[in-house]
Amino acid sequence: MISRKLLINWLQIVIVIVFIYSLTLVFAGATAGQLFSVFGFGPDDSINSQEFRDYLLLPYMVLGAVMAGWTFMMLQIVRGPLREGIPWARTFMLSSLTLWFILDTGMSLVLAYPTHAIFNIPFVLALGLPLYLLGKKTLK
Repeated sequence: MISRKLLINWLQIVIVIVFIYSLTLVFAGATAGQLFSVFGFGPDDSINSQEFRDYLLLPYMVLGAVMAGWTFMMLQIVRGPLREGIPWARTFMLSSLTLWFILDTGMSLVLAYPTHAIFNIPFVLALGLPLYLLGKKTLK
């Protein structure tokens, strides 16, 4: 049986990894841009110039800043109210995660970036599954 403590610890680890990634976007945007290209959603070869890559630093850094704020808040919720079993914490985190997943994955599919949509699945599972399990009454 999976314990509540294990799920809380798992959530903290995943959130810290995403937080570090978000800080990488902010402080090493060019490196992040290369990672985006490796994952298949970097700039098309027809526009992939140094000038365009320099421009992309701004959206990468803004994305990183937003993600850093989101993950920092999530970490505080996990370490406080969620660990204490306060019901709104799980509800808020699941709602936020669901909204992000629907919007981000939907946008990726509409814009024909299925690789990015697939990239979202491990992230939503890594956070969503433990949050779902935390709602089970059988946890110890």
